[in-house]
Amino acid sequence: MDSDQQTAPQNLETEVLRKIGRNLLIFQQIEYMLKRILGNSCVQGYVHELANNKENRVNGIQKDMLGQLFQRYKDEILSNPDEEQQGPSDLHKPWISSCFKTIGDDDFYKRQCQSYEMVREERNELVHNFLPYWRPDSQEHLKSVYENFKRAMQMHANLWASKELSQQFELMWLQISPLVNLFCDIASRNAGADGWVCLAYAGRLAHKNAPDDVANMKTRYGYRSFKKLLMASEYFEIFDEPLPNGRFRTFYRLRDINLHQSHNESGQTRRIQLITEINSSNNSINDSNTTE
Repeated sequence: MDSDQQTAPQNLETEVLRKIGRNLLIFQQIEYMLKRILGNSCVQGYVHELANNKENRVNGIQKDMLGQLFQRYKDEILSNPDEEQQGPSDLHKPWISSCFKTIGDDDFYKRQCQSYEMVREERNELVHNFLPYWRPDSQEHLKSVYENFKRAMQMHANLWASKELSQQFELMWLQISPLVNLFCDIASRNAGADGWVCLAYAGRLAHKNAPDDVANMKTRYGYRSFKKLLMASEYFEIFDEPLPNGRFRTFYRLRDINLHQSHNESGQTRRIQLITEINSSNNSINDSNTTE
């Protein structure tokens, strides 16, 4: 046997091992991207528990196998972007749901599911049966999603740091506060035919029914007077009636008389829901901040 014949099997073995290592590395890259996307794609909860919820989700996903990761990707990332995120039925503080999804038609969804199932099977073939069928271009879509995901997370980070969102949280917190809700109840139960209620009368009821909130109004809500509190909540219309002595008497009423009634019937308060959608046709990102 000449030297070329001896070298050929060695080169073939080296090439096989090289390709096996390359494909295993690619599978690890896919698994890494899936864990990064899924670990940060959905965070929800009350403001004070968001960091802990995110940490628990990331740690839990780190333990998932590739097949489990693909299933979660199909259930969460490829799910209906219009589906409302479920939260507590008795919200008493700002509750946030931040979700990341890709959107497409039924054919897009079917192709993605088939592609991920193929990758899962080929990974098992390579690891367990030594049959490396898969090719590197199988991960191109996931790479695209991962890059868009990083852009969306940066957009969200900018949004969380914005003055506008901070102001919106402050307004929402004020609107669901016990004192503002008490004034809503007083207006609903004691208003005249035109909906107006004397603020002095409502204030006396507030002192009687929520003395602690009234005594600490400046500290808790940032306002010293009931009038300024109600104006800041944006729930009410305010009217000052001039009196003969040059002073005035203040009245208020709900802007929408059904607003507080529907609040009580549903048992829910306003939610801020942040959803990032990636259009599969052009990979554009639409970031929406909706208040319900």
